[in-house]
Amino acid sequence: MGAEIQELAVRQAAVCALFGNARRILILWALLEQEMTVSDIASAIEASLQSTSQYLRLMEDRGVLLSRREGQNIYYRLANHDLLEGCRLLYQVPDPGK
Repeated sequence: MGAEIQELAVRQAAVCALFGNARRILILWALLEQEMTVSDIASAIEASLQSTSQYLRLMEDRGVLLSRREGQNIYYRLANHDLLEGCRLLYQVPDPGK
């Protein structure tokens, strides 16, 4: 395979790794409708500010989220709403208990 496809596969794997954590998926859903501050997101996903900040930093580094500063607040939003299609596809994962 060509170098371009290999680079794409690496980027895709990095984004897919984000789906390996329930809190990061919850962040995606929380940001579906509107941008939010770190404290709003932490409250929505029931996580500490410290862990939420770490999740957000990772997600922004991977290009999944965008941020903007307004005064002392940083607002986060989805970089691409199409990423939630991956979450929607996972609805089809069978429940092993059934």
